[in-house]
Order: sequence, then structure tokens, then C-alpha cells
Amino acid sequence: MKKKFKITIPFIDREDGGRFIDALDLQTGITYGYYESEVRSLHKIGLGELENYLMRRMHLIRSGAYDDAETEK
Repeated sequence: MKKKFKITIPFIDREDGGRFIDALDLQTGITYGYYESEVRSLHKIGLGELENYLMRRMHLIRSGAYDDAETEK
């Protein structure tokens, strides 16, 4: 299976600690941006494939695996 999205975390919300997730669709070049708390509702707006991709990686997202030196906290 070919990788379809590239995930980055540009910042972490200071108030609730939730991460903002940028997901670049590698096939179309469109970047989708959502807060961690919004991921479970992506299927409602026709982005079920993105929701599934992010949910499979949510434990990594929450642990900071996609954070880098440039992630604003």
C-alpha cells in the first residue's frame, strides 16, 4: 500500500494541549488542517479515508512522534 498522506504537527494549542494536525494528500497536493479533537468527525464531511489514516496513527500523534523542532508549543 502506497503512503497517501504526510502528517505534520505545526503547533500545539496552549489552552487544551491538543495538537493541530496538517495532513498533506500526496496524490492531490491538498493540505488538510484539523485539531486532534475534530478527527473523529471527518467522515461527516466526506473525508473518511483521512479519518481512518489519522485514527490508525493517533497514538503516535498524541505521543509526539510527528512533532519536530519547529512545532510551536
